[in-house]
Parts: sequence; C-alpha cells; structure tokens
Amino acid sequence: MAHHDENFKDNSGFLSIFLGLVVLVSMSALPATIGVIQAFGG
Repeated sequence: MAHHDENFKDNSGFLSIFLGLVVLVSMSALPATIGVIQAFGG
C-alpha cells in the first residue's frame, strides 16, 4: 500500500513556470548575444 503524505508539496508547476521564463528571456536575448559575439569575436 502506498502511503499518502498530507504535507507533500508538488513543485513541478513552479519548475515548469521557471523553465518557461528562462527560455523566454534567453530567446529574447539571443539577437543581442549574437551581436556581441560578432562585434568582439571578429
């Protein structure tokens, strides 16, 4: 029998929101990052 823990908190919702925000910020910063690499890289 599986034990049911009343105090268990599921953090998968927070994790998916956090990863979504990271992807959103990185996608919007990608053109600036490419520009900096091209400017200083050669």
